[in-house]
Amino acid sequence: MRAFDDPSVVLSRTRILDRFLDYVRYDTQSDETSDTWPSTAKQLELGRRLVDELRELGLRGVGEAQVTMDQNGYVLAELPGTVPGRVGLCAHIDTAPAFSGTAVNPRLVEGYDGGAIDVGHGIVLSPADTPELGQCVGDTIVTTDGSTLLGADDKAGIAAIMGALEILVQEPDIRRPAVRVCFNPDEEIGRGAERFPMERFDCPVAFTIDGSFTGEISVETFSADKAVVTFTGVAVHPGTARGKMVNALTWMGKLLDRLPMGEAPECTDGRDGFYHPIVASGDAASCTLQLILRDFDTEVLVERGRRLERMCAGLMAEEPRLGVTVEITKQYRNMFDVLSGRPEIAERLEEAVRAAGITPRLEPVRGGTDGSRLTELGMPTPNIFAGGVNFHGPSEWISTRVLAQSACTILNLVQLFAEYSLTKTKGIRHGRSPTHREPGAPAAGDLRAAAVAR
Repeated sequence: MRAFDDPSVVLSRTRILDRFLDYVRYDTQSDETSDTWPSTAKQLELGRRLVDELRELGLRGVGEAQVTMDQNGYVLAELPGTVPGRVGLCAHIDTAPAFSGTAVNPRLVEGYDGGAIDVGHGIVLSPADTPELGQCVGDTIVTTDGSTLLGADDKAGIAAIMGALEILVQEPDIRRPAVRVCFNPDEEIGRGAERFPMERFDCPVAFTIDGSFTGEISVETFSADKAVVTFTGVAVHPGTARGKMVNALTWMGKLLDRLPMGEAPECTDGRDGFYHPIVASGDAASCTLQLILRDFDTEVLVERGRRLERMCAGLMAEEPRLGVTVEITKQYRNMFDVLSGRPEIAERLEEAVRAAGITPRLEPVRGGTDGSRLTELGMPTPNIFAGGVNFHGPSEWISTRVLAQSACTILNLVQLFAEYSLTKTKGIRHGRSPTHREPGAPAAGDLRAAAVAR
């Protein structure tokens, strides 16, 4: 294997930075209130641009002669392999609805000196608040102008994949399985995997390029459920309400007060789960509270839902005229539930990061990725860093060096899967086996322990 460990090679030989600066100027925010696919038509504009760029690189379609974007906004392409096998690379087109993505104006800070960066509009980036900056002295930093998000989540992932593809096209002798690419819409609103073309994509393993700072890889995410609690009271004119009215809003407030504050997002980190009220609507007669429930352990998540149901039952016991219904729906499950049985995937991913000259950081994701659902659907899909920091707001930034390191990791990874494919085909083992581990490294079955330790 030829190890790619010099990000300057990627930066000098590809258009990875130019592509990223172009992509972020497309307004691609998704909309969770929409019932269209994709949720916003403006995502299709960048999708069409990516189709053109993939065709220019010489990639072909998946199941079709040409690279295409389907009716739901999924862009599919394939770079043919030099050895048997297939590996998938995925990144999402949309940006978060949480902050404006209109008229993004990226700014470059070349030769970063280690001090504070005045982005504009009152936004200042400082190593004291963002320690990752301290690791980027001398780098070129891309920031916002303070009025929008940047969109490194996940246009950096798209750019990293495109940069890796450029190198693979330039050097056709690099051993690789067929590399299939999917750029998908609506990840930020939890719909990225809902209409994913699994049958066409047809990869035994894939990777989302959607993580944060250098070296971060993830084989574990939250398990997630959504709860909708509906309160039905007794409506009476307030002038004659004594002893008669049951105010649904008041009882919603009592439930909010009983949710354990120590299990709220703002009071938890690491491997702690939480209750998170997100939307309240209605009036004194009837109102609805929406919550999201999160835990790394799926069984603990289910029990969290039962606790919520018991809290609501307690309210009705206090006020028998009150009606409370709880509807809990599954959103996604921890990818570790599947990946713990496939430790060789994480081992190759860690090896690809090390070959890029980076220390791997196996981090559990306090959220979900498209890979959570794709893994559950039968395609193991861990997550790889793309380089961005401070996602979803005006403080978002990225180092171009780290962006290029992501592309280096991808290049190493596809070569490792090529080696595995050849080994499997020949029926013999070469080099590091799927069960090999360095002295002192965690055993394959100890991936969860490794994630906690790091």
